[in-house]
Amino acid sequence: MGLLGSASQGGVRFLYSVLIGRILGLAVLNTVNSAISVALLLSLLWPTSSGQAATRFVAQMRGAGRPDQASAVANYLGRRMLGTAVVLALAAVGFCLGILHTDLWTALCTGLLLLGYAGWSFARGVQYGANQIARAAAWDIAGSVFSVGMLLLVLLLRWEPVVLLPLALGYGIYAIICWPKPSAVPVDQTLVGDMNRFVGYGVLGTLSSTGLLQLSMIAAHLAGSAIQAGLYATALSLATPATMLARTLSQVIFPIMAEAGGRGDARGLRGQTDTMTRGLIVVMVPIFGALSLASDAVLYICYGERFLGARYLLPILLMAVMFTTMPIASVNRLNSVGVKGARFVSGTAAAGLLLSVALWLILIPGLGVMGIAVGYLVSSAAVAAVLIGLSWRLDKQSWSGLFLRLFAGLCLLTAGLWYLFTASPPPWLGVALALVFLLLWAGINWRDVRGLKTRSRGTAPAEETKA
Repeated sequence: MGLLGSASQGGVRFLYSVLIGRILGLAVLNTVNSAISVALLLSLLWPTSSGQAATRFVAQMRGAGRPDQASAVANYLGRRMLGTAVVLALAAVGFCLGILHTDLWTALCTGLLLLGYAGWSFARGVQYGANQIARAAAWDIAGSVFSVGMLLLVLLLRWEPVVLLPLALGYGIYAIICWPKPSAVPVDQTLVGDMNRFVGYGVLGTLSSTGLLQLSMIAAHLAGSAIQAGLYATALSLATPATMLARTLSQVIFPIMAEAGGRGDARGLRGQTDTMTRGLIVVMVPIFGALSLASDAVLYICYGERFLGARYLLPILLMAVMFTTMPIASVNRLNSVGVKGARFVSGTAAAGLLLSVALWLILIPGLGVMGIAVGYLVSSAAVAAVLIGLSWRLDKQSWSGLFLRLFAGLCLLTAGLWYLFTASPPPWLGVALALVFLLLWAGINWRDVRGLKTRSRGTAPAEETKA
């Protein structure tokens, strides 16, 4: 159910870009996606991390047998989130007007989008922490249908200045409906310090990891021409829906890990980390790999021939997003055991952000927006290696065979992409290579696929808590 809700939200973001790109063109797509990136980037400065904290501490209180404090935690975090979201919304309006030079209506809608997205992130975090995943997914789907319907109406009436309003309203309605009920007891003051520290480190971590994706779009807007930035936005729109999938996987598994951390269940944490890491690698590598090899065909089908200029950007961004999904289990394992783990995750992500910016300064003069994509790929791979490596060492995981197979798969994928980049064959050949890659990957990972199916049957959902 969580993946279904996430697929609907990812679908909205994807349809937004496709419809705007096809109907309004590259320049408008650049402006709209840059404004969306501003809203999502600023939301990382507190609201999004508040949602992650809600997931962790609501689940932790449930695991500790304190359901009254689960509700109190949600209310405390929600009040602080709303206060920061209003300030950040005003900052988003000012950024759009002063830096991106958008019109007033686009800037105002960007502020509303930040408010709606912040509310959605927080309310969804509470729902997942309370194990109300089916309810969260149902409203995700309803909000997605509403947003797409409203967008079609806006495009039909040619109300271009308010094209972001449907997305903002879809998120906002979800937040209002799924907001946690008032708590009957005050929050335990011994939890407040830990929650605020967790959110603080979460801000640094998400700003440096998830924020890097949004920052790359803003950098492309500022560093390239309108057409170049539009092509970057095109490639990014096809790569980013998968980040919603990864985020949902994280939100589903994080409460389970947090409950295990609350019980001091080291064996459970190790098993969950192992299962999810194997699952992510076995599933995500073929998805991103096949899409990368078939990128010409994907661009042609979704956007048309005039957008094929993004053919070199799309595989690089897909690979970068793939590397951001791989350490999700390791990140959750470190975050679930306390502030020390969250501090390490945040510091590693911050180092990755600095590495990206340094690479952009070096590569942009020679490669343009391609340099932004390459810098993002290199830093994503480096951060993933550090986080997975620490989790591997702490839990003494048996991952040698898994990562040898991953290395072999990446070598096959790199060879295929190199051929496509240098030979420029017809799009159908990329599709054929994608199918061959899928078959080879399934063959070398067949034992892991069977093992994951067996282990997943043993995972039972925890009892639902109202929050």
